[in-house]
Amino acid sequence: MYKKNILAIHLNSQIVKGFTAILFILTALIFSSRLVGYFEQAAAGSLNPDIIFSVIFLRLPDFLALLIPFAFFLSLLLVVSELYQSNGIYAYFSAGVSRLRLIKHIMPFFFITLISCSLISVYLAPYGKALSKSLIAEQSYEDKLGMLQPQSLINLDEAGSYLYFDSYDGERMTGVTFFVQDDPSLSIIKADLLEISNQDNNMILDFKNGSIYPDLNSANKIDASFKELTHSIGVGQTPSKSFTLSKLLDYKNKSNFIESQWNASIPAMLVALLVLSFVFGKENPRSGREGSLVTGVLIYIFYLSVLVAFRESYSDNSNFYYYLLWPVHLAFLSFGAMFFWFDGRVSLKSFFSNSRMKTISLIFFIFLLLAWLST
Repeated sequence: MYKKNILAIHLNSQIVKGFTAILFILTALIFSSRLVGYFEQAAAGSLNPDIIFSVIFLRLPDFLALLIPFAFFLSLLLVVSELYQSNGIYAYFSAGVSRLRLIKHIMPFFFITLISCSLISVYLAPYGKALSKSLIAEQSYEDKLGMLQPQSLINLDEAGSYLYFDSYDGERMTGVTFFVQDDPSLSIIKADLLEISNQDNNMILDFKNGSIYPDLNSANKIDASFKELTHSIGVGQTPSKSFTLSKLLDYKNKSNFIESQWNASIPAMLVALLVLSFVFGKENPRSGREGSLVTGVLIYIFYLSVLVAFRESYSDNSNFYYYLLWPVHLAFLSFGAMFFWFDGRVSLKSFFSNSRMKTISLIFFIFLLLAWLST
């Protein structure tokens, strides 16, 4: 029992050291990448540089929610592969510790990681993301108001919405003309007064006492008078042209249900990753550690890609299949459990006889998946 406790302490200490180092490095890389992207937007005039660090700090839980499972998986994968390469795994076996017992030894750290990731992903990340979007939208709204000058044609957004007015007292504009250049129908709004407010990341234009001239390109030109007319313009963050994982950090489907299930599905990955680390961590003695590292990166990115693809296929009439996105987790867990059970009889290494070709192929697939996640 004493020997087993020593082995358990040694195993957990190695995993914790690797997890801490990997998480720190990945967080620094993500922080630097997002910092460069935000400064690009600030240089383009679409983001106030004074709020860049506040936005990154608010988005940090969102990044950590994705990085914690990755750091856990890579640290465990590297420790397991090191045990096989150095034949240290047989010291555990000689002490009566099987692979299932090894998993049992790391359960305390696994549950700490699972609880931490769940709290961050389910509670902190959505809240921080909402606050960052509100901060950007509010700042964009104030910037838009600050650039409004009377008796000049003003481009309000990237969609070509133009505004002209005679005077502005800080609350209302007079003698207003508004149109959208890219609108095929080319409708023009003229009003005596205009009040501008901010709501749900949109600039709300409230026209009063005016006329609208719809579809000026049509042969049948008409006009209509109104006492009050409201139009909204998005003032959110302009996307950066740099390489970003937009599919991971943004949702095509705006359903609150699928967003909450996506957040809860991230910590659920840890269960399958725990099993997969023992499957793909088995290496031949004296082999390099680069193979396990590249394999681990590919597995995690592929896992995330399948989750994203399944999330994007959501429809309102099939909620049952999207709770925690469980079909994807079940598929990966079943795959890992099968190879874990048939260890020694079925080997994944036999699919790649040439280690150099294996590494090149894995890097190529990683690049393809990253490119897809960034579109």
